Parts: sequence; structure tokens; C-alpha cells
Amino acid sequence: MLHDEADSIEVDAELETIGVDALAVDALDAEGYAAAIPGLAALIVDAVAGGASVNFLAGVSVDDAAAWWSARLPDVRDGTTTAFVARNPATGAIVGSTLLIRSRNENSPHRAEIGKVLVHRSARRRGLGRALMAAAEDRAISDGRWLLILDTQAGSDADAFYRALGWRELGTMPNHAYRSDGVLAPTTYFWKDLRPA
Repeated sequence: MLHDEADSIEVDAELETIGVDALAVDALDAEGYAAAIPGLAALIVDAVAGGASVNFLAGVSVDDAAAWWSARLPDVRDGTTTAFVARNPATGAIVGSTLLIRSRNENSPHRAEIGKVLVHRSARRRGLGRALMAAAEDRAISDGRWLLILDTQAGSDADAFYRALGWRELGTMPNHAYRSDGVLAPTTYFWKDLRPA
């Protein structure tokens, strides 16, 4: 069942007293991922409503967001993708996510991409984004994937967030994607080498 607006208000109130330590980040197996799709879809809808540039335009439906997550289920099943989620411990509602997407190419077994780093607006500024990124980076290292890449809207809060986590800018492409409000915006590409210095 998808969380309606009343559920979102409940999440907001409960998260006021919940620290990031209580919001554990878990890697999902295929069964857990399939069960989490409604909550993940609600997370995309919340992100887009808040102006995030995450592949969708304003007014994205829960069904379209769920279809996007469902299309990745085969990759979760075969181990190419690992999904991480954080839940509100009081309600079980998903309040954060990220994906670790391993390269399938024979010549890049050391590389992976980070995708869909989302934190519900009610759960931001509590360190949850950092916890999600740390979980993905830890799994990448344990899998021998020491070179990570990602992209985000240039100049966005996400852009500043990745820089603060030590990601290095590769370059910026103008007019790469439409923002949620339908305006073309540049995208910045980042990389991070996880090997010890």
C-alpha cells in the first residue's frame, strides 16, 4: 500500500525525534526490493515534488515511478544492482534510498555507478544521505568496485552534497536534462576513487 499525504505528515512528526543512528540503512535482496517498490515510488514522487532532478518531470505519478523501480528488479535479482533503503523505525516508511549499479563490461570490473540517492524531505539534514552513500561505498569496496561515478544537476543541493563527500568533478554538460519544472539544466559528472591514498 502506498503512503498517502496523511502518512507523510505522520512521518514528518515522528522523524523530529529520530536521529540518523535509529534510521538503519539496509541492502535489499530481490524479495525485499520487490516489496519496497511502493515506498520507493513514493520517495521519487516526494523528490520530484521538492524540485529534485531525478529522471522525472513535475506531476510524476506513483504508477510511473513504481514502473521505473520495477524495471530494475531483474538487475537486483542478478546482482548487478544493489538497492539500499533507510526506513522510519516507527512506521517502516522508506525515507531514503540509493543504488549501487555495477558495470557489466568485461573491461571495467572495478567500476560502479551510484544512482537514485533520495532522502524524503521530512528526513533531510540528519545525515541520512551520508549514511546511504557510506553503505553503497562500503559495498562497492567489498565487491572490488573501487571507481565510482555519478551525475547530478549542476549547481543543485545534490551537487554540493557530493562535493562535500569528496567526489571529484569530471565535467559539466550543458542542457543535458530537464529539471522537474521543465527547464533545461546542465549536468555535472563526478567520480570517486575508493582506494586508500
